[in-house]
Amino acid sequence: MALWQFDCYIVPRKNGISALNGEEILSWKRSDAFSVSIDFLEKQESWSKDIIQYGKDDETCIQFLYENGMLEEIHCRLDLRSLSKKMLEEILKFVALIDGVIFCEDRFCPPNIDNVAEMMRKSNANKFCQNPRQYFEEISGGVNS
Repeated sequence: MALWQFDCYIVPRKNGISALNGEEILSWKRSDAFSVSIDFLEKQESWSKDIIQYGKDDETCIQFLYENGMLEEIHCRLDLRSLSKKMLEEILKFVALIDGVIFCEDRFCPPNIDNVAEMMRKSNANKFCQNPRQYFEEISGGVNS
């Protein structure tokens, strides 16, 4: 993951309201199969036969991770350097169509543009994009060169 990417998972809505923990939260195994296609990102070659990827690794991308032929996880990275409102709306529309929610930093967020935008604003990826030098100074304990 690149510093400019907001890293999150798309999880089944029902996982967000149950008492699941750890990897169970991310899992789509107990969910009904869905056949919603992604046409807003270009399908890419993946490094693994068990991953179907849309979008480029260092840009906005969605990865479908399979285990034994069953969908296990949906991982999403949003490139905050170039993410457009239209692209974010397309992604959130997809999340809603599959009855999912955004899961990031142990928080669930409905596929609502205002809520997701607020999560992105507070993210380290946004801090990096706004001021890379200050970001590095903060994570290194404020040491100036």
